[in-house]
Amino acid sequence: MDDDALGVRRDEVIRLILCQLSAYGYANLSQAIAAHTGVPMTADSNSRLAELVAQGLQSEQGRAQQRPTKPATRNTEPEDDAGIDLSRPPRAPTGEAPQFQMWYKTKHKGVATTAAFSRDGQYIATGSADTSLKLIEVDRVRSPAGAPMRREDKPVIRTLYNHEAEITGLAFHPNGLVLASCSADRSAKLFDISAAYGKHAFQSFGDNFAFRSIAFHPSGDYLAAGGDAPEVRLYNVHTEKAYLLQPGADQGPHAAAVTQVAYAGGGALLASASCDGSVKLWDGVSGRCVRTIGQAHDGRAATAVAFSRSAKYVLSTGLDSCVRLWDVGSGRLVQTYAGARLEALNAQAVFSHDEALVLVPDAQTNAVVCWDAHSAQVLAQTAEHSDRITWIAASPAAPAFMTCSDDECVRFWGRE
Repeated sequence: MDDDALGVRRDEVIRLILCQLSAYGYANLSQAIAAHTGVPMTADSNSRLAELVAQGLQSEQGRAQQRPTKPATRNTEPEDDAGIDLSRPPRAPTGEAPQFQMWYKTKHKGVATTAAFSRDGQYIATGSADTSLKLIEVDRVRSPAGAPMRREDKPVIRTLYNHEAEITGLAFHPNGLVLASCSADRSAKLFDISAAYGKHAFQSFGDNFAFRSIAFHPSGDYLAAGGDAPEVRLYNVHTEKAYLLQPGADQGPHAAAVTQVAYAGGGALLASASCDGSVKLWDGVSGRCVRTIGQAHDGRAATAVAFSRSAKYVLSTGLDSCVRLWDVGSGRLVQTYAGARLEALNAQAVFSHDEALVLVPDAQTNAVVCWDAHSAQVLAQTAEHSDRITWIAASPAAPAFMTCSDDECVRFWGRE
């Protein structure tokens, strides 16, 4: 059969297969097929083939039943996994304080500084002051009650190097095939984690300030960055061109270093936190600042920001030792979470996967404080460490999180 007998070229089909194999964890097989067929690897969406197969099966089933496939409609009824919404009644309490067990620990050769989950929760990347990155496959992490781990099933599947100073931020590309890292060496780098071999980046962005935080736009075409400069940069990953986000007509720029940047799920908004104590919201299309929450933490530095799943709220962390929840539409404070000591410029709170909890490392106890996200009640302190916790990252898919520590270790915590 000719390549285009079905209206599709041979290399297009093979490229879809390569991406899907990499998404399923068969990067070595994907690399071998690419070498054998002469079709180069690509950074296209790794789920495209599965999506096309699902659509084809659905269409085939519809024809067999002699009726058209029912178009997908958005469910407007409230769901348990819809995320936090303070306008709705709180979820029924379980009666149990959340307690997490350590499932896995591995060690860098310097202070563990940062971590990030892939969007599907299948992978974790960790970074260190020793300039190294580790890539962990979550499916290889076993609960303490499970079978003993075999040597060939060790969770760390790759170690990457290419920076000259400590790693300060990490972000997975939406396609799951690329990992971005940023560093105090004034660079951000992109690594192809689908390649079978190679420890170095294939692309690098440099600037005149030390980077603190990076975030991919949901399209994967742009990388937002903040650091030791009072501005937010946007880099086109295809052309490597840099853009400076502009304040709006009635919105001024940040007046001090940017501590963290984060996109809302749909990419309509970008949030930034700053040492000047403000949180700013930027239009994801025009790049203009559309809202400033000044003095978000009583004049102290704002150290982190995170959007809720619905993008209705933005969660900020600050050196007033408070975590605050803000209504995005009005800029109004709607909840305050108190009871933890926050002392470092990388202090950050995160939502649990279902947004039922807010989690933050406590500098006084070296444990993780868990609040009920709706009521702001402290439910528990868990995940005790012997040294300072430098970072926390929550799984987007399961009741689990990763911590980094001054003791050079990264730990995976889960619930049975």
